[in-house]
Amino acid sequence: MIFYFSGTGNSLYAARLLANELNDTVISIPECINSNKFKFELKDSEKVGIVTPVYFYGLPSIVEDFLDKADFTKSSLIYLVVTFGSFTANTGPNAQKYLSEKGLSLDYIFSIHMPENYVPLFKVPSKETCQSLIANAKNSVVDIAKILNENPPGDYDTHKGRFPSAVSSLCRMIYKKGMTTKKFWVDDSCTGCRLCERICPSNVILFHDGKPCWSKETCPRCLACLHRCPSSAIQFGHFTKKKDRYVNPNVEFDL
Repeated sequence: MIFYFSGTGNSLYAARLLANELNDTVISIPECINSNKFKFELKDSEKVGIVTPVYFYGLPSIVEDFLDKADFTKSSLIYLVVTFGSFTANTGPNAQKYLSEKGLSLDYIFSIHMPENYVPLFKVPSKETCQSLIANAKNSVVDIAKILNENPPGDYDTHKGRFPSAVSSLCRMIYKKGMTTKKFWVDDSCTGCRLCERICPSNVILFHDGKPCWSKETCPRCLACLHRCPSSAIQFGHFTKKKDRYVNPNVEFDL
């Protein structure tokens, strides 16, 4: 089983490619949470994969929430694949520690470079750069599948960057304290299509007077609503209005 979380499609793309290589199935983490499904019957020695983006150099809060409750019966091996835009810092080792505190072992750690899309801070790369990164991701997935089948457990993430422990510690504090929804707003181009409401993984968005409202104080900050809005009406703060949006061009979402 391969469990995934994805806002803009990068991790979903990686999960589907990996499932094809391993002859496995993909399962949405938000769907598990929303349906209260946390116990999974696996075959003897069946591998469990977690595919997720890096958020502030750690796991998204929604992935942590899922792992808090997940029961992988009979699983003897868990692996993590993180997609990232710049570098991963201490995401893997911290996830390893997080799981060990819950009595689970994280046996393999991998990373895949994908187009950066956290537009409150960065710009989306050029179309050519995005195409190159996505094409290279296919090769990374093939390598990951081969390692899982042939190599011993280990940390195979080579994209940690400088001072990974310090970077993750600082940025995780910022993330945990800054998951506020107060900075989301909608401009006049909103058509009231309600797509944002349907795709929000945490069911935070509700409609009022034909416009989306963020009904909870915090969210995982996946920006699926911002990037996938057909009219680019959803903004975050004061710096996203003139920035490009990004959705993995090779992904068709179920919603």
